Amino acid sequence: MRRVLLTALLAALPAAVAAQSSQFGIRGLGYPGRALSAHATGSAGAFGLFDPESSLNPAALGEVTAVTAVFTGVQDFRTVENPAGSESVRAARFPQVAFVGPVPRYPVVFGLSYSNYASRDFSIATTDTIALRGAPVAVNDTLTSRGGLSDLRFAGSYRLQGRWAFGGAFHVITGSNRLESRRSFGDSTYRPSRESAEVSYAGVGASLGMILQFGPAFSVAATARSDGHVNVDRDSVRAGVVDLPYSFGLGARLLASPRLLLASQALYHTWSGANSDFLAQGAPGAENSFEVALGGEYIGDVRRPYRLPIRFGARYGTVPFLLQPEEQPTELGISLGTGTRFAQQRAGVDLALEHVWRSAGEFSERALLVTVGVSLRP
Repeated sequence: MRRVLLTALLAALPAAVAAQSSQFGIRGLGYPGRALSAHATGSAGAFGLFDPESSLNPAALGEVTAVTAVFTGVQDFRTVENPAGSESVRAARFPQVAFVGPVPRYPVVFGLSYSNYASRDFSIATTDTIALRGAPVAVNDTLTSRGGLSDLRFAGSYRLQGRWAFGGAFHVITGSNRLESRRSFGDSTYRPSRESAEVSYAGVGASLGMILQFGPAFSVAATARSDGHVNVDRDSVRAGVVDLPYSFGLGARLLASPRLLLASQALYHTWSGANSDFLAQGAPGAENSFEVALGGEYIGDVRRPYRLPIRFGARYGTVPFLLQPEEQPTELGISLGTGTRFAQQRAGVDLALEHVWRSAGEFSERALLVTVGVSLRP
């Protein structure tokens, strides 16, 4: 039984699912997080590599001019469809928390952030008939998982000659899944069984980033990250190792007019490096994933650009962990957002609404994500 629950976790078959996170996060390590603030989410992530409140590019911290704390929460309303039927589910989570601040008299900014690396909250129910004492007996099995992986980032940025910003970060990847497997029998002469375990994760990574300003209207950003591998322990006993991806990102930002700011970004993750790790556990495997986003921000009042701007964007990408062999899930999202600053711009609230469609073969879901971010500048 040493690997039973770990195998079930990595290779669980989505039958009848009641999930808090996406059904596309049941396989592998879960549904990957995006490490974005509500500000960047309003543009579908298009401004992510330039956003100091997000955790994608450490060089973006160079735009911070005052100590800032940011708290982000997401409410998820989702309709799930798969061969077992359809269901409406919801979830609430806090995927991004950040604290950043400049060093007085130096062009240096440091930051500490917590973000969601992968979500793994679900319950799977299956039914079957097995032979016991020579007679067929109906059984009901339930596998429940609660938890996921988190990314704790220590980052710094240095601005050079006003045009260049360089950044670096150290990442600690940690987290756990609390697993519980239950079996009940259609014949009351057999007592129900229950088994539980805790699967924990530990790994480290590093990232580098830069932003280059070409005059007052145009800038580009780039980032690269390596996460090495994550150790997987079941009840404090080493159960396996999973390779984590290299990640690369490119972005561009253009001030098209005093009222309109446009941006785009592309992200690529080499998750196929973990393919053999998941195949060894009986899962369909993993493939490289990407995301492309395009968005903008329209400012109604140029003198007070922080008052209710309109943010918009769209994104398309793939999900790394397969539900079925050779059927990589895809994802499409459109976003709208706004925000405001008050108390002499020492506090602010950002709101983003995102409609997302995900699909892979017979599996699909659509979701409305409501993201709220609160920022404080004491």
